[in-house]
Parts: sequence; C-alpha cells; structure tokens
Amino acid sequence: MFEIKAKDGLGRIGKLSINKKKVETPTIMPVINPNKIVIAPKDMKDYGAEMIITNSYIIYRTPRLKELALEKGVHDMLNFDGVIETDSGSFQMAAYGDIEIENKEILEFQRSIGVDIGTFLDIPTHPDESHKKTLSDLETTIERAKEAIEFELNLNGTVQGGTHLDLRKKSAEEMNKLPFDVNPIGGVVPLMMEYRFSELVDIILTVKGNLSPSRPVHLFGAGHPMLLSLAVLLGCDLFDSAAYVLYAQDLRYLTPYGTKKLNEMKYLPCNCPVCRGYTAQEIMNQSEKKRLMLLSSHNLYSTFQEIKLIKEAIHEGALFELVETRIRSHPRLLLAYRKLKDYYDLLEEYDPF
Repeated sequence: MFEIKAKDGLGRIGKLSINKKKVETPTIMPVINPNKIVIAPKDMKDYGAEMIITNSYIIYRTPRLKELALEKGVHDMLNFDGVIETDSGSFQMAAYGDIEIENKEILEFQRSIGVDIGTFLDIPTHPDESHKKTLSDLETTIERAKEAIEFELNLNGTVQGGTHLDLRKKSAEEMNKLPFDVNPIGGVVPLMMEYRFSELVDIILTVKGNLSPSRPVHLFGAGHPMLLSLAVLLGCDLFDSAAYVLYAQDLRYLTPYGTKKLNEMKYLPCNCPVCRGYTAQEIMNQSEKKRLMLLSSHNLYSTFQEIKLIKEAIHEGALFELVETRIRSHPRLLLAYRKLKDYYDLLEEYDPF
C-alpha cells in the first residue's frame, strides 16, 4: 500500500507499507555490496535509512553468501530488520553484456532468501542505442515482467526504453497493467554520469504521465544530493545510492550544491558527526580504510539531510523554491528545469493550484 500524505508539484510525501513495515518517502536506499561493506547495514538507521538495496545476483554468484542467505535469510545475513530491496543483476548485464542466470532462477532465489521487494531480470538498454535494438530489448523485458508476476513476491516493474520516449511510454503502459508494487525507471545512469539532465526530465515525465499516481516511482542509480530535489519535484519517490561510497573512494565530498575534493578543502561546511569531529586534513591523515569509512559516512549524512529538507519543503509547499536554488549548482540542471514548460498539462493534473 502507498498512501500519499502531502504533495507539491509532482513531488509527494508518502507512506509505503511492505510486509508490515512502513517507509516514508521520498527516501534513499543505501546500496550495500555484501562483498565490500563499508558502513554496516545495522548502522544505516542511524543515518535515516528505513530501507536498503543489495544485489541478489552478487549474493547468488558468491558461494559463501549464497549459502548464508539461503540458510538465514537476507535480513539476518545483512543484520538489517528494515525493508530490503534487491536488484536482479540487470546492472551487471548492462556493464558486462551478459550474465549466467535466467529470469525465473533469480526470481526464485530472491523469494527463497526473503527479500521485501524483488526485481525481475529486465534489460537496461544504453541511452544511445538504436530504436530497433531498444524495442527488441523492451519486448524481452515485458515478456520477463509477465513471467515475474507468477511468483509470490513483492516486485519492481522496471520501465525501460532508452531515450526513445515512445518506447518509455509503451513500457510504462505495459508495467502499469501488471500488479507491481514499485515502478523503477531504469537505464538512466549513463545520462546522469554525462550530465544529460534534460533527457532525464523527458524520460521521468513521460513515465509519470503513463503510470498510476498510486505507484511509487524509483529512479535507479540517482544518489547525488544535488539532483534529488529536482527528481522529487518530477515525481520520483525512491532513490538508491552507491554514490556515498563510490565518491568517497575518489576522495570526493558530497554537498547538495555539488562535489568537492577533500584534498583541496580546508574547512568542512557540514555539521554531521564526522565533520564536527574531524578537520579535512585529519580525515586525509587517516588510514585508507578509516578515511573511506569517514568520508562515506559524511556523504550519507549529507544525502539524508537533503531528503529531510525536501520533505519539509513539500510540507510547506515550497518545493519549487528549493529546486530553484539547487539548479544553480550546474548549468545543465538549469536547462533541465526549463524542460518543465513542455509538461504543464501533466503538472496541472497533479497540482491544479
């Protein structure tokens, strides 16, 4: 069940109920790599995380983890009693071209280890792929979606279609017909990495215009705080973030107005426990492992702080004003925001005032 509590623009504060657990949206799901845990899942609630996401394919392909997950269940294995969502291996398929598992096989595994929200093996097509190839991939994704609903499992119905808006529309319409619990928007990470935010706006609003408003929308791979307020304004409810660790590995310090290099900083403009307890130089002087943990911790605090600010803006009816301050962080964000004028009819449906 997804209950909407407050709205502004297409953004909303909602209560998502899954397996007798409740999650308030919009929110971030920190990504947990079970082979490389930097911040323990049991500590994630200290940051504000009510749900996390991990990769069922990685667990399945690692004998030690697979045995442990089947024996104890994924919640005990990760020591996290909140909502656990799992990806299916689609990201690995996009990165490496193919993976050695079938759709039914990974769905059955997710069901067996007791995940709260599972994901079928959709095909994330690269944004610059041809229309013909994207359509072929989408048809396979839709076939697998219909196969997935036969399983007794809360499921993501991932919307694909590259940058071809007619295919995104077709995908959203097909996923909307099926009884999925959440609709992620997939295949958009390359756009975000290349700052192609205008195309991202087109995709999100095309999808939103063809989904039921009662469906929570998950923007796959969006974890930088700079982008979150705009994505929420466009109607996204859930985000998954590996950025807190990936950026820390490169000594990058996340803020809602951009990314800074830790080794170029003198003062830490944040009041989280890490930034209160250390100077930039003191973090740099730590061992590699401790430095990674501290910087990842700050990045996660910064991300959840932005989520709180977004929620308060929705509550006050000031989300547009917050977005207009954030888009000044990057010229491509400003250009993306201006795309909203092409979707006024959709905005009026959600926010008549």
